[in-house]
Amino acid sequence: MGSTDASVARRKARWAYEAGRLRGALLGVAPIAVVAALAACFAARPASALAFGAATLVAGAVMLWYGRDPQRAVLPGATAGLVPLVLALCASRVHVCGPDGCSTLCVPACTLGGVIAGLAVAYVGHRRRAGVGFWLAGSTVALLTGAMGCACVGYSGVVGLAVGFGLGVVPTLLRRPAA
Repeated sequence: MGSTDASVARRKARWAYEAGRLRGALLGVAPIAVVAALAACFAARPASALAFGAATLVAGAVMLWYGRDPQRAVLPGATAGLVPLVLALCASRVHVCGPDGCSTLCVPACTLGGVIAGLAVAYVGHRRRAGVGFWLAGSTVALLTGAMGCACVGYSGVVGLAVGFGLGVVPTLLRRPAA
């Protein structure tokens, strides 16, 4: 076998390996597709839920395909993101009306959900003594998952989610010893 034949064989083997990893990553994000579809069914703004769901799917698939710390962060991030998603979807169905007008509980629910999600990602990251890749990947997936529901009132819900998430995760990051 000549050097050209060996090079072609290595390229084919690498392609088959990467294609298998990609199939595994796509299979791994299938539950997120189900969550995104359900969120779109119950959301006040289904298009926003689908857009954030698509972003979560792409980010999750890339992280699962890449491996290492980002791969290990997808499940904890998606699980943590379910808290603000569910809280926001429930809050979007509750309206409080008074003499000054009506308001929704979406932004407070998104902020509270963000705090809980931030604490969850921080807890898992701290327990695993995870590196920066884990923290960034877990935070990204958690925020995108939560944003599927927190878009119920537009950008203010997503900003509330991000602020709450920061309040939950930053204290743990500040306590971490520098590596």
